[in-house]
Order: sequence, then C-alpha cells, then structure tokens
Amino acid sequence: GLGGGRGGEPRSERPPVPSDDAVQGTHVDAAMAKISCAQKGYFEDRWTEQLIRKPSSSSGNPDGPTMRRGYYARVAAMRENVARFLARCPAGRGAQVVSLGSGFDTTYFWLRENPAHWRNDLVYFEVDFPEILSKKVSAIVKRQSLWPLLDATTKEDIVAAELNMTGTRDLRTKHLRYVQADMRLTQELLTSMSAAGFRPDVPTIFLSECVLVYMQASAGDTIIGWASSAVTDAPCAIVVYEQTNPNDPFGQVMVQNFERRGCPLQSIHDYPTMASQRERYLQHGWDQCNLVDMCQVYYKHLDPKDVERIQKIPGEQMDEFEQWHFLMAHYFLLVATRTSRGASSGEGAAAADDAWIHEVSIFAASPGGAA
Repeated sequence: GLGGGRGGEPRSERPPVPSDDAVQGTHVDAAMAKISCAQKGYFEDRWTEQLIRKPSSSSGNPDGPTMRRGYYARVAAMRENVARFLARCPAGRGAQVVSLGSGFDTTYFWLRENPAHWRNDLVYFEVDFPEILSKKVSAIVKRQSLWPLLDATTKEDIVAAELNMTGTRDLRTKHLRYVQADMRLTQELLTSMSAAGFRPDVPTIFLSECVLVYMQASAGDTIIGWASSAVTDAPCAIVVYEQTNPNDPFGQVMVQNFERRGCPLQSIHDYPTMASQRERYLQHGWDQCNLVDMCQVYYKHLDPKDVERIQKIPGEQMDEFEQWHFLMAHYFLLVATRTSRGASSGEGAAAADDAWIHEVSIFAASPGGAA
C-alpha cells in the first residue's frame, strides 16, 4: 500500500483512500481485457502481453463480446484522438503526450511502430504510482525485443543511473519517460515531471482513462487545473474516459460493483452528469470542452469501416444489445482544449496560430459534432 510517507513527507499528508491497492489493481483488469481484445483481432496490441503476467486469480472482470466491444471503443477513441493531435501539431514545434495513471497502457509502442502517426520530435510521458511503473520498467528491461522501440541497445540506455525520490529507477529514453509519482500530491507531480524533462512550451495532449473518478473530487480538480496550466507557452488538450450517470438503476448497480471490489468511484456523485463534467473542466482552466457518452462515440465518432470489421469478428457477434447500450451510456469520452496563455489573453496572431488545437478532437472530425 501507500501508507508511509515517501520523499520525506509526513504520513498525515497522504490523502485518505479506501484502498490504493484495489485501485491499482484496475490496471491489471484493463491490461487483461486489452490482451483478450488483441487476441480476437479487435485492434493491434502485441505489447501488453509482453509486459504483464496473467494473474493467478481473475478479479471477476466480465469477459465476452460485450466487454471486448466496449474496450475496443475505448482504445479506438483514445488512439484516434492522439493520432489527430500528432497530425495537426505543427512540424518542428515538438509534441508531448502525458498519460496520467498510465498503468500498463501501450499507446507509446503502438505509435512507435506506426509510421503514419509517429513523430521524431515526440516525447511520451507516463505517470503512475511507483508500485505500478517499477513493475513495467522491470518487464521492459527483460524484453529485449522492445528495446529498439526505446532507442536502446543496453539496459543502461533504458533506466536512469540514479534512484528517484521514491527509491526506484525511472525509465528515461529519448522518446519515452516514466514519471513515478502520486498525482494527488501536486508538489510530487511537479517535481517528478520537471525531472523527466517535461516542457511548458511544447504542444501537449494529456490522457486519462478511468483515473480521476477513483480520487476525491478535490484531488481530481487539482490535476485537471494543473494540466490546463502546466503548458504556458503552447496549446494543449486533455482526453478523458470514465464512468458517469451513477443515479439511474444501471448506474447504481455499477457504483455498488466498484465499491464491492474495493475501488469506489469516489467523485462520481460530485460530478454525476456529463453536463457537470463539462462545467468542471471549463472552471479549471480549459477553453473548450466537449463530451459524449460511449454509445455516441461508437455509433458516430469511430471509423465506420473499422466498426463494421470488428462487428464481423467470428464468434464475437452480439445478440443482446440492451445491456450493451446501458453499459456504453455510463461511460463518456471528453476532450478539452486550450490555447497558449498568450493566445488566451487575446493576442490575435497567437490565437490564430493555436486554433488547430480545437480541431484535434474526434468530435470535430465527425458529422454532427459533439453536444
């Protein structure tokens, strides 16, 4: 667990949490689901299974076409948003991706092996608890087949020589940097990001999948505000995927299920609707914010040809759609954007130069747009 004070902090400063271990366990469920999807052909991911061992006991994560189709929509939407950001980010300006609560996510490897999306001026940061990222570092060090994707020929090319403030070693490569920190402690986050080479003058996209909802609302608010202000001299975006609508009958059962697993959706009642989430981001420094539920994402905002392809995967047809639609209506995809500080204060040229950031959302690409 995370009871003791790391980095010389007194114990009392740690935010009260029901069970960090249970919340951290959710990354294992996500990884297992992605492996299952990849094996069935929903999307390309041959990297997750190289990084994580199947746990001896499953946490009872539902398995089946409904679950896989939901994960497909999640992965496809997140990847497409990142791809649109990298495609629109001006050449020569550099680009940063910051995955908040990355777990065992492998988007970096997907980008790196995808010439259509990769940029040589990209630096990709993954932020998570040391308990998680230290395991990921160990797995990568053992997998020499992954080293070329990290511009590495030796272990020393991958891992920093000195221990970080948490007593573990960080992954530090040209394009991929691990940031081992408790994001709820703002100073720890700032110090660790800065040490990893994060820059306030490079266009940046933040990613957050089922992370903020497990925190108290005030901690999540602080992170949303930090992300909106961390990049002062360039435009930035944040893409968020998480649970919503806790008060209808399906939502009540969903909330109880997460509570039973020891990882309650701590802030879902503070921001129970998509309208309240939109307001949350606008109040914490973002210029524009659009979001829709995952039902809308699946039917309106993904590549229709790819959706048609996955619906034909042998043995993965769904005959019951009511449960699927309920499930998808209780998750949302949110994209918030802001121009650089200069542009925000109305300097015309800067505002015009930064306007591309508002086009990175997959909603901007789709007929009908987002609500």
